[in-house]
Amino acid sequence: MGVCAIRIDERLIHGQVATLWQGAWNCHRIMVIDAKSANDPVLKSVLKIACPTGVKLSVLEAEKAAVNLQSGRYGKERITIVTKTPQCLLDLIDNGYQLECDITVGNMSNGAGKKRVSRNICVTEEDVTNFRRLNDLGYKMYAQMVPSETPSPFMPMLEEAVKA
Repeated sequence: MGVCAIRIDERLIHGQVATLWQGAWNCHRIMVIDAKSANDPVLKSVLKIACPTGVKLSVLEAEKAAVNLQSGRYGKERITIVTKTPQCLLDLIDNGYQLECDITVGNMSNGAGKKRVSRNICVTEEDVTNFRRLNDLGYKMYAQMVPSETPSPFMPMLEEAVKA
């Protein structure tokens, strides 16, 4: 089995991931890759509470996640990776793990210095650089908030937003 879904969503595990996306993914484990959450017992506890019943949870830094995924530690489990930023996925790759599926880009909220790509996706210059790197490595990315929404190719949206 292995990784069956990858989602960038700064909210990590929340209502949409726990209900709608989990139903679409039908995974056995959600792997949150986020250094801050991995090193904060309170954030880890919140993620455990938000994780759907019957789904295992791993909250790891990218280096440890790459080691675990490459070692086959999770056997035949279907795994969903959730991260806040594209940098986390590049960190996985830089640690030797090659992503196994397309990337769904979800909520990345607005803030100072960010460019709006869509209603729910705003990016920093670093994010733009990292998305371009993922694209150059051959990974396909789609913007999609909920499973019932038609996925939209992400890179054309990103390039249009940054040239404006």
